[in-house]
Amino acid sequence: MNHEEFFSEFFALFMWLQIPSPLDMNIKYWNERLHCLLRLCKLVFPYITPQKNDDISKISKEFEDIFLCFENKIKNPRGLKLFTYNPLYFLIDIKHKNKENEVSITDCGKFYDLDVVHQKISQFLITYICELISKVDQVGRDNPDVVYSQDSTSPPLLFQRLKLARLQYTVVRQLDVLCRYGLLSEESKEFLASQKWWAENLVKCHMCYQSPHISCPEVTYIALTKPSIHFRDGHINAAYKTWLFNESKNASDFEIILKCMYVIQQLKDKTVIDEFNREMSKTKLLSHPNDLAVGFEYYCGNYQAIPVGRSLSQFFLFLYTNKVIPAIISSRTFINYAIKNIEQINLTSSDALGDLISLMEFTTSLIFAVGQVHCDICLPRSFLTDYFDAFTAKPLIPDRYTYSRKNYLFAINNSIDQVRNLLDLLFSKQKIYLTIILRLIRLLVLIGLNESNFVQEILYLFKQTFSKNKIYSTKIQKYLEETNFVRLVEILYRDLREERYDSLVIVHHKNISISKFACFENFGVKSFTYNSIEDFRSSLRNISSSTRIPGQFES
Repeated sequence: MNHEEFFSEFFALFMWLQIPSPLDMNIKYWNERLHCLLRLCKLVFPYITPQKNDDISKISKEFEDIFLCFENKIKNPRGLKLFTYNPLYFLIDIKHKNKENEVSITDCGKFYDLDVVHQKISQFLITYICELISKVDQVGRDNPDVVYSQDSTSPPLLFQRLKLARLQYTVVRQLDVLCRYGLLSEESKEFLASQKWWAENLVKCHMCYQSPHISCPEVTYIALTKPSIHFRDGHINAAYKTWLFNESKNASDFEIILKCMYVIQQLKDKTVIDEFNREMSKTKLLSHPNDLAVGFEYYCGNYQAIPVGRSLSQFFLFLYTNKVIPAIISSRTFINYAIKNIEQINLTSSDALGDLISLMEFTTSLIFAVGQVHCDICLPRSFLTDYFDAFTAKPLIPDRYTYSRKNYLFAINNSIDQVRNLLDLLFSKQKIYLTIILRLIRLLVLIGLNESNFVQEILYLFKQTFSKNKIYSTKIQKYLEETNFVRLVEILYRDLREERYDSLVIVHHKNISISKFACFENFGVKSFTYNSIEDFRSSLRNISSSTRIPGQFES
């Protein structure tokens, strides 16, 4: 960019950002404003915090001209004359009018020391950028329908909101540059709190799966395929430094642990999982076996304890090396402990329980995947995207260990027991967890669909649950009162198809000529075959194309 282009772009951005935001703010306007602010940061940061490879003299000269500073090389080679309409004139004149070494008065006007002017330009730009970002932060919070609302009515609208929320977070993260150089020492805590707020809302509203009515896995996947550096580093930093090792003071805060691991799973950052595993592998001695604290389990006898969170980190570490069955065992240990100690380990909020359900769904899907050499499964598209496509599709490929038939049925039975125990617990609470309960019921239908040996047990469980609990949701009721399993599958199929956010998909390896789920294609259930990981992902993309998500996220 030449000097004139730089000059023109800076002033255009500077003037446009002075205009107050309209009261009836919309996505298009806010997107443009955020991009302009991001571009302004990119222009001014090389001046405020120059790097080794920057042409400092060129950058300084550009900003001298931008702020209408002209050299008087004849009388004072290091002097700069300021016009009275320069925004720096008043600031410098007030503060330095009595400092003779920084200002000199001649017949031609006032001349200021070059270093003083550069310092004042930096201070002005820092203050200006901070004010703009603070306003962006506040306006974004005051307009949730535009930025991070969960009440989207279509995948394209959800796409636009997630794109905007990601951009908003990237803009707020620009203050990290100033904090890193110690330029915001007094305000740094406030800005860090703002970044944390946006990171948590992105996770809550967009990254964590809620239900087929407000979550679209393909949208989330696109957002995380090529995240910006600020977006990725910000969430990894939040997961690693803030959620895990600042907020989680002990091993008993499973809400923080699950939230962190879910984000790291989405961003595929093994480094943080390794670090978390090291922290969770630290044992402590017990003076008496009865001294076992919440969040810990016995280790090598009754006089040592280790955090239960280690089982969760090992779940992901085992999956990285395609040790699926050990991963399932680790996850099962964590889930069993969580259900038995749900209140003591801070898993009572809907968001925390939602993350636990996601882990249960992921684990059960893995059991289906390694129940036979060549996969033949029927799962929601959201499961295939969130758990296999976004994290690892290796368990779907034949070159891995599989369960014996006996152990496979045992693993599925354990999943049913976990769902049953959690359902009993949730129905006994005064708080109504309708979305969580609905996800658990759908998981039971999926278990019966993929392993018919448990159909009668699941139907009996539904009958028992319906008879002994007051049901507040007609959607839940229609599952529990149904006595025909094929009709249950139809109900599940229709529910997932609502708003076109999700759907059932039959997936089987090419070595299987006809899927055992072929009869459900008469309902409209789509299917595809695959022979490799690339084949699986390509076929899943074709199935998912019906969501009609426009465009791609820019890096």
